[in-house]
This record gives sequence, C-alpha cells and structure tokens, in this order.
Amino acid sequence: MFNNYNLLDLMVTDYGNYARKILRIVFSRDELKSSILPPGKPHFRRQPLDQDRFKICMNAIPYKFKLDVVNFGLFYPALLRRKLTDFLIEERRRESTKEARQSIQRNDTQQRSQADF
Repeated sequence: MFNNYNLLDLMVTDYGNYARKILRIVFSRDELKSSILPPGKPHFRRQPLDQDRFKICMNAIPYKFKLDVVNFGLFYPALLRRKLTDFLIEERRRESTKEARQSIQRNDTQQRSQADF
C-alpha cells in the first residue's frame, strides 16, 4: 500500500512495465527527472531517489511476480536495474524532446502566419 493505493492491483504485462508504473505513482515527475537509483554515491551529480519510498516499490515487485528473496536478489541487478535506469534516463529526455517539438511547432506556426500576410 502507498497512500491508500494498493500497488498490487495494477494491471501490467511484465515486470518492467510494473516497475515503471509504481515508480510513477510513488515519485513525482520532478523527482524521476532529477534523481538516480539508490544507493547514490557522493561523487554523482544527481541525488538518489528516496530510499524508503524506493523500498516500497521494490518490496511490491516480489509479491506481484511471486519471487522469493534469493531470486529477487539475482533478478534485480541482472534484469530490473537496467530497465529502471533506462526509465529514469527517458524521463529526463522526454521533457527536452517535448520542448523541442513545441518550439518547432511554434516556429512553423509563425512562419505560416507571416506567409499569409
């Protein structure tokens, strides 16, 4: 449970999709864009996500996919960590891509309106 929301009730197709959805529920968009996965190191530029809330996310995954502690310990570094890292990178890129697309659309609109005169 997180803020009266049962994380196990999410309908998903696979573990990567589930992990991304629960991260979006537990963390704000700004936190996802400006953070890295825990544990962070002091030499990294970005701060890690809040470890307590991240543990909530990581505790839900073994329950949802019926993994024991040993299997999850192997599963996380081998498969899930890479998916989550890529997800955080895409969250950062998504905003800049959106801004670039909007800027191009504004320029096109301005050029069309100037051509009409």
